[in-house]
Amino acid sequence: LQESNNNDELDIAFTSLKIALMSYFTTYQDCHSYIGVLVKTDNDVSEEDISYHNSYYKSCIETIVHFQHFFELACKKILKDEHPLLVNEASKKVVALHKLLKGESLSVEEESSLRSIEFSETITRLTDLIKKKRINDYKKLNFIHSNMKVLTELNVLRNRIWHRGLYILRYKALDEFVCNFILPLVVEFVNLNQFSGNDHLWKYKKLNCKISIIDELIKEYKSTEPVNTRKIALLKELGRAAYNNPLTEATHSSRIMTFAKILDNKEKLRARKIVEAITQHENSSVKNCPVCGVDTLIAYKDSELELDDEGNLINAYDYTYRLVCECCGLSLNSGFSEAKSYGLVGIENLWD
Repeated sequence: LQESNNNDELDIAFTSLKIALMSYFTTYQDCHSYIGVLVKTDNDVSEEDISYHNSYYKSCIETIVHFQHFFELACKKILKDEHPLLVNEASKKVVALHKLLKGESLSVEEESSLRSIEFSETITRLTDLIKKKRINDYKKLNFIHSNMKVLTELNVLRNRIWHRGLYILRYKALDEFVCNFILPLVVEFVNLNQFSGNDHLWKYKKLNCKISIIDELIKEYKSTEPVNTRKIALLKELGRAAYNNPLTEATHSSRIMTFAKILDNKEKLRARKIVEAITQHENSSVKNCPVCGVDTLIAYKDSELELDDEGNLINAYDYTYRLVCECCGLSLNSGFSEAKSYGLVGIENLWD
């Protein structure tokens, strides 16, 4: 085993944040067949609901566990920067303690001899120091004290899942918990000096349509209007596809952009060949994808026929029942309105 250093700990924290977001964004796909039911009811779980629970349980568990892990490591990082002893339980290893007091490095064996405090104790110690103005930048950290209840509830949920396998949040309850409470807290943490400038370690690739997914999810729950579950689902799927987007040119510095462009062109060519093959045999059209920006979004269509009482054709029209991007994997089933009806700008009409 190799002991991690400070930078490794940050990398691990951001990896957990990334897994949490990817898992949360996946919950639309886990439940896409039942969105209509989920929109109509908050309480009863039908027999149909049970059939999606295995995939949804996995995503929900990973969402809760990894958000908790991110916040635990982030809070401990803040305490550790103040003094390493603040994140350790009382120890009889006097030499190790003395080294910490003197600011000296510990050996791997000495590090292993120190027991890190639990997250609940981490929250208590950190908020106490903030309240008493005993920690550096306590004013900037006051949001942690204000959100102590959120962090505590998240820890309780994680422990119920981890230790007892109990209490999975239902679809809309998870939406509310994440968008209304967790994501605003994530934004506060990643904007702190200790954590800023690390978007590449945790954040999804920028969308071609320029929509800021996290900001839009937070905004939906801050609005005085009723929460639109379908809008939340759309934003989650945009986020899932953004993480899945194989194109990398825009994320690289100019010196390696040429090589990235070559790889991106191969991905685009692969996707376009698939689109060409599919559209030859399917009633469909091709649109520009709002996530990856490539013309590889297939709109699958079906026909609706209107007949009179005698069976004569009165009218016929095509409608889009599914959207799939063969580049980034964006996948939406019917039931959504156009993005502009949700107040989302930058996305062309996809369902016409």
